[in-house]
Amino acid sequence: MLQLALLLTGAGFVRRNAPLLGILGLLWGGLGVSIFIDGLQGERHFPLHIFGILLLLESLATLMLAPSGVGTQKAVFYFKGGIFCFVALLILSGRESSNVLLAIVFGFAFFITGLFVMASAWVVRYQHWRQAFCGGFAQLLFGLFLFFPYPTHHHGTVSQFIGMIMILGGIQCLRLALRAFRLRDGVSVFTLLAPGGLLPEQEEAAPEPGESTPASDSLIVHIWTPAGSAASPPVPRPVFNRYIAAVDASGVISTGHAALEMPPDLYISLYPAQDIDRSPSEFFNTLKAIQENNVVGQFQKSYPSEAAAWCESDRKIIFHDFNPEALRRYWAGYRKVEIYNLTWRNCSSSVVYGLEAALDGVLARRCGWLGFLRLFLIPELWIAAQLRKRAMTMAWTPGLALDYARALHAIVHPVRLSWFRRRRQDETP
Repeated sequence: MLQLALLLTGAGFVRRNAPLLGILGLLWGGLGVSIFIDGLQGERHFPLHIFGILLLLESLATLMLAPSGVGTQKAVFYFKGGIFCFVALLILSGRESSNVLLAIVFGFAFFITGLFVMASAWVVRYQHWRQAFCGGFAQLLFGLFLFFPYPTHHHGTVSQFIGMIMILGGIQCLRLALRAFRLRDGVSVFTLLAPGGLLPEQEEAAPEPGESTPASDSLIVHIWTPAGSAASPPVPRPVFNRYIAAVDASGVISTGHAALEMPPDLYISLYPAQDIDRSPSEFFNTLKAIQENNVVGQFQKSYPSEAAAWCESDRKIIFHDFNPEALRRYWAGYRKVEIYNLTWRNCSSSVVYGLEAALDGVLARRCGWLGFLRLFLIPELWIAAQLRKRAMTMAWTPGLALDYARALHAIVHPVRLSWFRRRRQDETP
């Protein structure tokens, strides 16, 4: 969440407040250590009931907003609100059995997350996968500790969980502050946060001299969903069809596609020059983000030509507030290397990173410190952060790119209605 908030507020805000960001990271992490130690000692200096009340209020607000969600956002809001409400009620009950249930819930969350990170790091082998594997193993161990808190007991479960979350948040904040100190004039936050697959010389590239740069008032994310782009109706598999691939009755596979368009002359749509072998025997080898799996890529010329050769995109997300200069810098470097990799450099990742570059500093004029803190109260920021985190440990797909673009759109172009009016509008036939 912090990374996306810094990206949206821009390099100027980050450079000015890097020292304060570092101090906040130290204080937040230090407070987390204190709360974690309290949990180990079985003490309750941390006001758990106040935390439980705040968590309950946040969960109720999320559940009230859920009916106004779009697509998958609605399910995420219901899931998040329901889980947070359940945890808040357990905290407020104060019973011994509630502590055991909380240990199961928190331990299960850390255990499953750690297992997922370890499995994805082992299979995909993305950059720094060994560090990620060790981090996942540490999460798995902490999940087991919450299950069996030897030599402590379950009375400190909530304090231990909150303290660990704060410690990890403080470490992330410190890391970002240290990197922010290295931001130079003319360098974007996207460069600071860009994944390792993008080379520095690609990130810093400038548009070629004489290149036409007409003003554009729209940025369009085109998504061909696997089910929507299939030649015939696919076999109904809701989650698999949306995020992985759709398979029809004849066994024909449709993986979908993603593209980014800034009319009239910028279009990002990456394909492999030749079809990749997706046979079951080569499936796991193809998923690995290694140089041996790099193939020659091919950028499409324009959306009209691509749509004429295939079909129209079935989802479009249009942004009107964006940074065209930052997008052109990203594209000027990215297009120099025509490489396609199914995991780390595919059509969806190209679009997502282009979108992030285009949204660099888009909220700079709206956000002081108060506006920056207010970003963390937007549910879509949490959704976008979770989507980005999961995709970065596996691979971006058209379905993930669609949900991510929708979440960012809700942040950049917020609905100017209260939650009550939004609910009434949704209920109106």
